[in-house]
Amino acid sequence: MRRAALAIACVLLTPSGAAAAGTPLRDAYLKRFLGKPAPPFSVRSVKGGDVKLSDYRGRVVLLNFWYSACFPCREETPALMNLYRTYESRGLMVLGINIDAIIMADDKGRTLRTFLASYDIPYPVLMADRKLYDDYGRPSVAPITLLVDTRGTIAQVFWGATYREAFETAVRPYLDARATGAPATGAAPSP
Repeated sequence: MRRAALAIACVLLTPSGAAAAGTPLRDAYLKRFLGKPAPPFSVRSVKGGDVKLSDYRGRVVLLNFWYSACFPCREETPALMNLYRTYESRGLMVLGINIDAIIMADDKGRTLRTFLASYDIPYPVLMADRKLYDDYGRPSVAPITLLVDTRGTIAQVFWGATYREAFETAVRPYLDARATGAPATGAAPSP
């Protein structure tokens, strides 16, 4: 029952694109994180071993916070997989930060295991701990994705489920700048 309530809450509380514009929660989140250094972390990957954000300095990183009972998260995952496969060679890294253990502790990872068996996710899937969750403002919508530029600054926040085209439009200037060594310019504001 609790899992069903979480899934419904995810659908009801996940505004995307222009629908989210101007909400106090979104505005406060953007004010806190946009243009600021991404908080450092070191957390466990579902495949074992620790992963640090600092391992990806110099790359363009999408930090995707999600949980496995979230329907919009399930819809967004194939777009992130495709985007990663297309742009990994140009320096894009996607880190899927799963928050199941925090918001669905009673599930003991069952839904996550089913989710991972359904998707062949090519990028690292990380298990958020309480510190990471707190450091990133206890994301109150799912999914939420932060674009971290090559200097480690949060350059854009995608509030709610996002289409591949929106991700692609956002990351391309940063990947182009990375390739040429020029600063990224003309990036779109956070949707």
